[in-house]
Amino acid sequence: MREDELRSILLVKAIEETDSAGTLLPPADRAAAAREAHRAAGDDAQRMGVERARTLLAKVVARHPFLNTVSSLSGGSAAAGAVVVVLGVVAGVALSALDGTRRINVLAFPVLGVVAWNLAMYAAIFAGWMRAPEMLAQLSTGRLSRLVAKSGAFNAPLAEALGRFTREWFAAARPLLVARAARMLHLSAAALGIGLIAGLYVRGIAFDYRAGWESTFLDASQARALLSVVYGPASLLTGIAIPDAAALEALRWDGAAGGERAAPWIHLLAATVALFVVLPRLALSLAGTLFIARWSRRAPLPASLTAYFRGAFGALGGSIGRGLASVVPYAYEPSADARAGLRALLPRALGESLTLDSRAAVRYGEEDEFVRELDAAGKADVMVLLFNLAATPEEENHGKVIAGVRDWVAARQARPQLLVLVDEGPYAERMAADGASGRVAERRDAWQQFVAAHGLAACSVNLAAAGHTEIPREQVDLLRGALWQP
Repeated sequence: MREDELRSILLVKAIEETDSAGTLLPPADRAAAAREAHRAAGDDAQRMGVERARTLLAKVVARHPFLNTVSSLSGGSAAAGAVVVVLGVVAGVALSALDGTRRINVLAFPVLGVVAWNLAMYAAIFAGWMRAPEMLAQLSTGRLSRLVAKSGAFNAPLAEALGRFTREWFAAARPLLVARAARMLHLSAAALGIGLIAGLYVRGIAFDYRAGWESTFLDASQARALLSVVYGPASLLTGIAIPDAAALEALRWDGAAGGERAAPWIHLLAATVALFVVLPRLALSLAGTLFIARWSRRAPLPASLTAYFRGAFGALGGSIGRGLASVVPYAYEPSADARAGLRALLPRALGESLTLDSRAAVRYGEEDEFVRELDAAGKADVMVLLFNLAATPEEENHGKVIAGVRDWVAARQARPQLLVLVDEGPYAERMAADGASGRVAERRDAWQQFVAAHGLAACSVNLAAAGHTEIPREQVDLLRGALWQP
């Protein structure tokens, strides 16, 4: 699925899930778009989703053209990137004339400072310490969020939908947005290097510059050792030899005396910047461009879209309309009310046509046998592991079940979704009777941290209450957010 297609689907999804009254997208339009998409794409879920989103989005955009602006901004601003690159060139030219004299100190900023800074950035990138691209991506999303918030003045339901879209889009497209921000930083750094090189040559052509050095702490031999490290690669590339210690001593500034014509040193400076700044940054930006192009053509689908497609096309039947959720309790036998809560909650969150397959509870101590026999679970679309909040999570038992099912899901060719559900009803009832309701939140946090340590998310819910009360949309959102699919 292409980037623009995924963006359209998430935008329509956000509108549908917040527009329960059907003021932005009437139910009749949604059903008609589903039928039209089914005729155009058959049972291909992704193509059906794309066609349906295209039809529905056109209807909303016709009434609210502002959506086109939001959609285009969500991918990042190419104009802003171009401005940053131009500023990089200007900054590089300015750096080349930073000293304001007709002398070039071969040991001083700007060239050595720019090279040192870029080497530090390369080390941070490969060590995984570089956070600037992600901060820039979040900044661009924050700007979009502020723009969306302003729309609340004229259409509150649409503003709510767009806020939801912004959050879901950043979560889904975070690798793409971060890669674009990183590419912009690499291109701007390369542009600064190019501007610095251009500035050096312009200075050399227009003025008679002299190159030399001065230092409070270094003598000529030490200066040559440093220059050999910094300019050694450029010297090999250009064939320009670095002077020996005696020659360098003659180049040392002593008042108005010292130095030599700067042409050879300008060549060395330019080659050094090209080797350590321009070429590596262009290579990194090229690698980023390849990743961006691949991601834009084949955008990974969020796990929540499976349930969304099932709900959108459930009324049509066929392979898209069907869905099977296999519910496996561990060391816990849910009550009749809890099972009724499952039947009410899961279809609401995962698709109204979902069929529940309630399995026998896995008994305490039978974890290994359960994991070995997972292939007998059938072709479930969703595997639901059901735990009891009253139990204290233990690695050798609960952890073994969670890790076993997680690895089993990851190894399957047709990978189902995985949901870890914790029923807090029995424990909440017991704590309320003991006057210790605060312990429910503590135990809930313990379970969430325990499950998170296994790379998943836990959703806690009072299943008995879910079967008898209106299920809040926030609870549905939490459940959908806890779905995991490798």
